[in-house]
Amino acid sequence: MKFFQILIASLFVPSILTLDKTWWKHASIYEIYLKSFKDSNGDGIGDLKGLISKLDYLTGIGIDTIYMPPFYPSSMADGGYDITDFKGIDPVYGTMEDFEQLMKEMKSRGLYFLMDLVINHSSDEHEWFQKSIERIDPYTDYYVWADPKGYDWNKKPIPPNNWFSIFNLHESGSAWAWNDKRKQFYLRHFTEKQPDLNLRNEAVKDEIKNIIEFWLKKGVTGFRVDAPMVLLEDEKLQDHPPLKPEHSSLEAVFAVDDYKAHVHHPDTFKFLNELHQFVARYDKKSGKSTQTPLIGETYGSVPKIVKYYGTRRFPVFHLPFNFLLTSLKTYLNAQQLHDFLHSWLDQVPKGFPSNWALGNHDFGRFSYVFDVEYNSILLVLVAMLPGTGTVYYGEELSMGANKLVQLEDTYKRFIHRSPMHWDDSRNAGFTSAEKPWLPVHPNYWQFNVKTQMGRENSSLNYFKDLMSLRKTDTFKYGDLKFHIVSKWILAFSRTFKGTGYVTIMNLGTETEPIDLYTNLDNVSSTMKVVASSPNSGYKKGTIIKTTPNYPNLSVLRPHSALILESIIQ
Repeated sequence: MKFFQILIASLFVPSILTLDKTWWKHASIYEIYLKSFKDSNGDGIGDLKGLISKLDYLTGIGIDTIYMPPFYPSSMADGGYDITDFKGIDPVYGTMEDFEQLMKEMKSRGLYFLMDLVINHSSDEHEWFQKSIERIDPYTDYYVWADPKGYDWNKKPIPPNNWFSIFNLHESGSAWAWNDKRKQFYLRHFTEKQPDLNLRNEAVKDEIKNIIEFWLKKGVTGFRVDAPMVLLEDEKLQDHPPLKPEHSSLEAVFAVDDYKAHVHHPDTFKFLNELHQFVARYDKKSGKSTQTPLIGETYGSVPKIVKYYGTRRFPVFHLPFNFLLTSLKTYLNAQQLHDFLHSWLDQVPKGFPSNWALGNHDFGRFSYVFDVEYNSILLVLVAMLPGTGTVYYGEELSMGANKLVQLEDTYKRFIHRSPMHWDDSRNAGFTSAEKPWLPVHPNYWQFNVKTQMGRENSSLNYFKDLMSLRKTDTFKYGDLKFHIVSKWILAFSRTFKGTGYVTIMNLGTETEPIDLYTNLDNVSSTMKVVASSPNSGYKKGTIIKTTPNYPNLSVLRPHSALILESIIQ
């Protein structure tokens, strides 16, 4: 029997999850920018003790995994990604004892922790780099050094090739920086204070494995691997083709093969496979009951990203991050969103888990592009589609990006990292300091945890309902079927062992009619609302009759979502 009689298009998607119980295959990941989450000591900066104080909040809203950008000691030239000690904690965030307490508290609550593993580079203030400048063994070749190609008319050294810096792409900046003391260039894909490590050096690889083992013994349960697209480069340092005008953005550069001399280099996959095998051996040797996943911060076209899964015989990442949703820049109708989602789903290798990410500390928040109401659409996709779902702190509140920060040039690049809104008190309850390190968003008085927790029909309680559903077997392992109901109504069903849920989304800007009796059969005569966005017009627990005399689901408001439960006949 047909599920929707007015179905325009429908496509069955076989389940991309196996019945493997490994946590990372269906985790609910919550990214925390530690500096902006919760300040415990009144200095205006979030810290580890502040996070510990909020763990019960996270478990209470259904989160099972925390990921945080670096909190290692750093010269802070790039928000902590320029690391001076890979086995330490920056004092601004606390101590190693604080971190160990965090791991203990998380374990007692059944929470997992993803560490940011930065292996492309260190800080130029790192001991390794300083000794490498001096050519002190074994550090002489810990970094990628090269002689100048020559000298210009002003006796200025010329970089060894035409490789570009990731941070200076638009200014045609070189990926090479000159060190006058060593009289050589060093590779730096990011800032000049972030020299690239030489990952062809066996001693460097051993250092990285030692770092991984160090943090695993501290209680870390997995790693998010930073910047994998530029980990290795051509050994001969050969030029790549000139940068094309149509490749003026990083997204365009990461989407093609033109620059594989140092972007998506084939040897990168061999190196990552080696790390994959290392963590597998560690898990077996240590007797761990769960796998240690390596999750890649992957960008580029979908074909490029899915290559980072590897194969069963040659695994690369356990998961390459899918940032497809972060690339949305405009509202889509049902057909467009269907095709957009399938541009990922259709290319995930068979038998491998999928994943979805909404925002992050680099690409920002949905509210920077879309209206707050559209939050319900984006959250339901991250939560209810198969695989791992990742949200950025505050998105459960529909918390916005503080665009006013742009008035302060010092903070312009951090507009998506403003402090978490805990209540409607001064500084949103983030800190007792007179001023936090970054201003809170002006709308904190209503978009905060305390206010929304006490309001039944709130973004936060909607989020809690979604996270609760994610824990059911149907959403962990169920099959997925999309239905394009009308131009603006997209629905999808998840079914597993006789249990079924239907998610309905109104993508349009007007109220859309939906008649369950006309459009739905092959379901029970009654359906229950198990989650509804704040703007849907329906309360959780409402019983929907699907018989001719009770077609009482008649309309769905603009930019809203509804999840219905039924027992498949």
